[in-house]
Amino acid sequence: MKQRDGQPPGPASQIGRYGGHGITLGLSTALFAWLGLQLDLYWGTKPLFVLVGTFVGFGAGFYRMYRDLVMKPSQDGRTEDEPGN
Repeated sequence: MKQRDGQPPGPASQIGRYGGHGITLGLSTALFAWLGLQLDLYWGTKPLFVLVGTFVGFGAGFYRMYRDLVMKPSQDGRTEDEPGN
């Protein structure tokens, strides 16, 4: 990723970018684990839904990070591995 003047982004930019991905991963995992806990308390199935929620949340956060970092959307909205029309 380059800036407009051709220089690589600075450390603050990198911290913000990757820190945001870490926060997204952590929050999605925590949210789904909490939802699983609420289902477990309601149905008395402890710890089934906590574990399912944790894995689903981590998977969703990881997919978001993968999509943003690996697939690298281009300027026109298509990803690099999509064929152009």
